[in-house]
Amino acid sequence: MKNPFSSTVVYVILGVILAFAINQGLAFALSTDMPVVAVESNSMVPTFYKGDMLVLQGIPIEELRVGDIIVFSSPERGTPVVHRIVVVNPDGSLQTKGDANPRQLAFEKHIESSQIHGKSILTIPYLGWVKIGIMEYVIPNIGWVILIVIAAYALICIPKHIKRQRTTYMG
Repeated sequence: MKNPFSSTVVYVILGVILAFAINQGLAFALSTDMPVVAVESNSMVPTFYKGDMLVLQGIPIEELRVGDIIVFSSPERGTPVVHRIVVVNPDGSLQTKGDANPRQLAFEKHIESSQIHGKSILTIPYLGWVKIGIMEYVIPNIGWVILIVIAAYALICIPKHIKRQRTTYMG
């Protein structure tokens, strides 16, 4: 009989490889380095909510218009920002603002082409909570997660193994 723990590890590894392959395939098909992104704040309510997942398409900056929703990186922020274009500057750079924000933030007044990951083309409600849950709850508590996984393994698999050994030994 196969070890259920090793089977689970194999399935997890295969799942990670499959997710990476799908992400790379989408990146190629949609011409972007970041084909999917989780919305991590409520700055775009009511258009998007924290936990929604967006699918992005890479579009040249010249084709972006006021009203388009883009995802961009900023040196001041650790995570990509999802905001609406409100101004196209004379030099071709962009300005954005979150729909729910009362005013623009300083880093939104001059966004260059190199900062833009893509334009939002599809919203999948709630699916982004998977990433947010992992990044905000699992990873910061990885020690506890490992301890719980080991304890669960001990509680589930070891008694079965002992019972199997008893029945084999006795009979």
